[in-house]
Amino acid sequence: MDYDEAASKRLEAVYLGADVIAQREETIRRLNLVAGEHVLDIGSGPGFLCQSIAERVGAKGLVKGIDLSSTMIDRAVNRNSREWLSYAQGNATALNESDESYDVVVSTQVAEYVPEIEAFCSECLRVLKPGGRGLIIATDWDMLAWYSDNPERMNRVLNAFKPHCADSILPRTLGSRLKNAGFNVINVSAYPIVNTDWNDDNYSTKIAPFITDYIKSKKSLSESEMNDWTEELEQLAAQGRYYFATNRIIFEILKPLE
Repeated sequence: MDYDEAASKRLEAVYLGADVIAQREETIRRLNLVAGEHVLDIGSGPGFLCQSIAERVGAKGLVKGIDLSSTMIDRAVNRNSREWLSYAQGNATALNESDESYDVVVSTQVAEYVPEIEAFCSECLRVLKPGGRGLIIATDWDMLAWYSDNPERMNRVLNAFKPHCADSILPRTLGSRLKNAGFNVINVSAYPIVNTDWNDDNYSTKIAPFITDYIKSKKSLSESEMNDWTEELEQLAAQGRYYFATNRIIFEILKPLE
């Protein structure tokens, strides 16, 4: 998906919502960061995860965020005040980074948007030092559960949104692809997001406009159908019947010493 200035601001709002903040805190916990480590964030977006990582590794460490979007890079750079944190525009399948230069690689909600996933996995391996570790987080969009009194319309909406990423069910094959690249996959688990209300702090409320804008831009469904879909979500919340659930699938990986 392409992000202009307006879309970038909306995406930042998603990252600042309670659900994504909690996910970011869990990501930091699982990374087990040590002061002085060198960390690469592939697909760093607005840079909030990089900022949290920089706080943990300290001034003796190094943190770099890579993103394909120049708009995202600009916004991340503008809020950065740490000399050991930097950002650069780059492609996840051809990183402009030296071999074996990082202790940790992290990538959250990015891999499913990369068409050449084998190249992505290989690049993650290449830039890690032997014994280095990584955390790759992706969504299986078929696992999303969103209640509606009109399930046929809900299915049409979710199916029309699937092409927004390169592989909407990537987690089902990502483990084997990481292994084929040379990683040891040491743990695979799910991080759940569940919403039972429609408010500005919820993940589902924040992504609904992205879904609507994407489908309208592709003309996959009519504008009236999309308006009806959004109105129903608000009505269900008003009636106390709102429900949304999704899982982030977390792959904890290790580069062998030899």
